Amino acid sequence: MTRFVSIAEAKSIRGLRMGCLRGIPSPWTEAAKGIFHVKNLACQYAARAADEPSNALAEWSGDRGVPVVAYENENLRTGWAEILILAERLAPEPALLPLDSAQRALAFGLAHEICGEMGLGWSYRLLMIQASLGHGGGKAFSPGVANYLAPRYGFNPVHVRQARQRVLDILGMLSRQIEGRPYLLGDSFSAVAVSWANIANLITPLPVEELPFEGPFREAYTSTDRELLDTISPALRAHQHDVYRRHLELPVPL
Repeated sequence: MTRFVSIAEAKSIRGLRMGCLRGIPSPWTEAAKGIFHVKNLACQYAARAADEPSNALAEWSGDRGVPVVAYENENLRTGWAEILILAERLAPEPALLPLDSAQRALAFGLAHEICGEMGLGWSYRLLMIQASLGHGGGKAFSPGVANYLAPRYGFNPVHVRQARQRVLDILGMLSRQIEGRPYLLGDSFSAVAVSWANIANLITPLPVEELPFEGPFREAYTSTDRELLDTISPALRAHQHDVYRRHLELPVPL
């Protein structure tokens, strides 16, 4: 079982630490945890304690979001790419990025389409916020959660109009990319596979016995959008489950 310390304690200790939420599978946080697990990196996880202020994490990092990764006295890292690069430096083996520059560029490009701004996870979050605020159908967060997330994702009508097409385009691209291949990067298990497996939980979460969270958040994370779901090929859907069962922790420690 994962042991969490308070934000204050995480600030005072050395080594690799990560500030995150407890009990909710934030996809970017879980992707970082998955990378650390694959690389066998010892990381101390931290979450706001009951006696800490609601903005304790933001006061530490200057950012209200998660994850926040600290290593020794280096600058804090909050972006998916910089967290991945840190992990590669701390534990070069097993490598989750190719050495070949062309393949490395492909890996970063695919990972950005999954994890980056206006990528799959980001764009799908915009659709979830839109539904939560009563501007569209589909599963939704509570209005309070939606209003918290909206400014983080730059919620506005222009971006939301783009977001649905981005989600459909990226899911179609990934479905073509996995066809006939064991992994999204061909024969190589990489950070791209870890990213997809975790971001996919926003749309089609693992079963509750493998990803143990229930209630309104699971409902919000479970898409009923038929067009969107039909864009995920059987091979891409299977890849989500295969990555967890071959490489990541099950049940997911939240």
